[in-house]
Amino acid sequence: MTTTALVVDDEVDLCRLMQITLTKMGIKSDVAYTLSQARSYWQDNDYDFCLTDLKLPDGSGLELVKEISNSSSTPIAVITAHGSMDLAIEALKH
Repeated sequence: MTTTALVVDDEVDLCRLMQITLTKMGIKSDVAYTLSQARSYWQDNDYDFCLTDLKLPDGSGLELVKEISNSSSTPIAVITAHGSMDLAIEALKH
C-alpha cells in the first residue's frame, strides 16, 4: 500500500519541491494551494499525513490542523516562515 500525503501551501515552487522529495521517498502526494482546496481534498481522500503552511490566501493552516485533529489521528506538520513561539505552541495543542 502506498503512503499518501496532503501538501498545503500557496507557494507553487515550494509545493513542487516537496512533491518531488516525497515522490523520491515513495510517497504519493496531492497539493492544495488554498484552505478550501485542502478541505476538499481531505473530504475526498484518505491521507497518512499532512504538511501545511500557516498563511494561506483564504485562511490559516491552523484551521485545517483543528479540523483534521478533531476528526482523525492523522499526523500533521505545520511549515511556515512566519512562525513564533506562540504559534508553535498553539499548533502543538491541536
